[in-house]
Amino acid sequence: MSPGKTSYSVTPFSVNIRKLLIWSLLLLLLFAAAGCSFSRLKKDLKKHNDLVTISGEITSQTATSAPIIIYMLTSDPLQPRLVNYEILKKPGHFTFIADPGTYRIYAHEDSNRDQRHQDNERTGSSGQIAVTEPGSRITDLTIQLPQQVNRDLLHELNNIKTKSRADLVNYKLHTGKIVSLDEPCFAKEFVTMGLWEPLKFIGEVPFGILFMEEYNPDKIPVLFIHGISGSPRFFREIIANLDRNRYQPWLAYYPSGIKIDAVANYFLNLLNELDARHDFKQLQIIAHSMGGLVGRSLINLYSIEKDDFHIERIITISTPFSGHRAASMGLKYAPTIIPVWNDVAPGSNFLNELFRKPLPDNLSHYLLFSFEGSSRFTGGSNNDGVVSIASELRPEAQKEAILVRGFAENHTSILKNQSVITLINKILSHEQ
Repeated sequence: MSPGKTSYSVTPFSVNIRKLLIWSLLLLLLFAAAGCSFSRLKKDLKKHNDLVTISGEITSQTATSAPIIIYMLTSDPLQPRLVNYEILKKPGHFTFIADPGTYRIYAHEDSNRDQRHQDNERTGSSGQIAVTEPGSRITDLTIQLPQQVNRDLLHELNNIKTKSRADLVNYKLHTGKIVSLDEPCFAKEFVTMGLWEPLKFIGEVPFGILFMEEYNPDKIPVLFIHGISGSPRFFREIIANLDRNRYQPWLAYYPSGIKIDAVANYFLNLLNELDARHDFKQLQIIAHSMGGLVGRSLINLYSIEKDDFHIERIITISTPFSGHRAASMGLKYAPTIIPVWNDVAPGSNFLNELFRKPLPDNLSHYLLFSFEGSSRFTGGSNNDGVVSIASELRPEAQKEAILVRGFAENHTSILKNQSVITLINKILSHEQ
């Protein structure tokens, strides 16, 4: 040792202190930059928590093969307003979410599948439902379709339809709407809104399952599900190389800040509605990042419902099957919690339950992962710039997959890799 100099040793304790200080500084900078976003999130969540839920069952005294249309109107004697509707392929469960108020719910069989009520179609009604307490829930409602047309109810319904001008064909719901990937609603400002202000997103942005062409019964639907802070635009290159003579792309679009099971349940309801409209038989799913968690959750629900259409395969790309450390940091340090963080945090109830139910028979999972990148927030040095490789390769996910393939790409560039696109097309065409 040189005279006059002091030697210092770096202990594990001092290294950990330095890491803690670095992480604390990064978190402070991150949350300071997102201050306005957290303020908007807090207001949005307050509105969300005030919403009421009305759910129940549609039953029928006689068997029916016609779709069932359920619609919810405000109980205003002068001018009732259509709030929302669902289409079921057969009698079953329904759920509506709305502002506190007084409503009435009707259900009728749609014998000629025109989404309009005819005088010869059986109808049932809930009567008046008052749900005026913010956040309240009604979960045991039953609406029965009678054996024959109820003439008193028919007269009442026709009177309401005249006053409300309720026409489901022209009602502004976006499922099945034909769009392009250049739609303004897919721009970054709306994607950001979906993360930080999900309820505002639902009120302002066309979301649901969107089409890129008219439905064609001779083509197989491929449902594309984006991840957190994503949009259908992320799949531009994959869709551009899709065999459009054999497949039709369906675009899932949703606010990525809400809980994953809620998104999955919503998409399953929309798929059932599309099944009632078009009677499609088969579906493929391609999902990126957190979209893979949405897709796996959807499949869990689908396996319970035993729907008439068949999900043949799901291809997941760079999916955090074991969650993401940044979500845990958000739960611990953020001033307001984005709901989806509760699901994506490692060890969450959602993730613990995700693989408890095996894949349905004849449904195949193909797992593609990326491994080139660097990020401090993944909780490990081996990552794709966003998600750790360990999370992508969760053992349960590997075990159920019939193919696991890695690519030297980062979290988003994998979607543009020509080898990935070629592999996806081979999988869809049963060549892989």
